[in-house]
Amino acid sequence: MPATAGKRNAIASRHRILEAAGELLAQGDGNFEMAWVARAAGVSQGLAYHHFGSKDGLLGALVNDFYDRAEDTVLMARLDDYADWETRERERVRRYIEFLLADPLGVTVVTRLAGTPAVAAISAQRWDRLVTEGSRNIADGQSRGVVKATQDATLLAAMVLGAARAAVAREFAKSKPGSPARLSRDIWIFIRRGLGLEDNHD
Repeated sequence: MPATAGKRNAIASRHRILEAAGELLAQGDGNFEMAWVARAAGVSQGLAYHHFGSKDGLLGALVNDFYDRAEDTVLMARLDDYADWETRERERVRRYIEFLLADPLGVTVVTRLAGTPAVAAISAQRWDRLVTEGSRNIADGQSRGVVKATQDATLLAAMVLGAARAAVAREFAKSKPGSPARLSRDIWIFIRRGLGLEDNHD
């Protein structure tokens, strides 16, 4: 078999394993076994271990993949169609809520898996990255005169992101979460006040 074909097969197998594990996590209570994943993916259990090393390794890969998608499509997306800073960031909040609800792992990562050691360690690393990017975004808002320039951008980013994450986790933990539109609206109202935008339009 040519090397390129072997590489493509390895990538396809890895993708099937990740996809199967994600589906099992979303369907269950946040738990899975490597044997279940291998069976669902149509591969041997040994191949699953070859790609990910362990159950925690597979879980870590799933969570990192989830954050990659969240960042690429919403959290770190440029959203160049929105020239106005406030309008753009309000849209980002709305899309983030929609992403969490639509993605099979959204509610699972935010609620059921949040306290597990493997997920918590990855989330902490990704959190630092988000706060750093968020501080740059807020600094941009400050330079435009939209956000109060007297406050530390990194501290503001940590507070805003932390409040939004806590609100989302609490809402999604309910047996009957409220309307996504209302949740994104309420979160944005809090964010704008925290950033000193309370005199602008709601």
